[in-house]
Amino acid sequence: MKYRRIDELRQQYPVAAMCRVLDVSESGYHAWRKRPPSPRAQENTRLEVEIKAAHERT
Repeated sequence: MKYRRIDELRQQYPVAAMCRVLDVSESGYHAWRKRPPSPRAQENTRLEVEIKAAHERT
């Protein structure tokens, strides 16, 4: 959750400062950005698309 929040705010605030405030490593944040989505995250995305399509059909 911390990395996601840093990613959302990185255009407004320096990444290094946010990492210090949130007590996470800057290298960990950059590694997180390069990592592909987990199988669970991929499944959540797929389900979200299916749910939205079902909602549109009803």
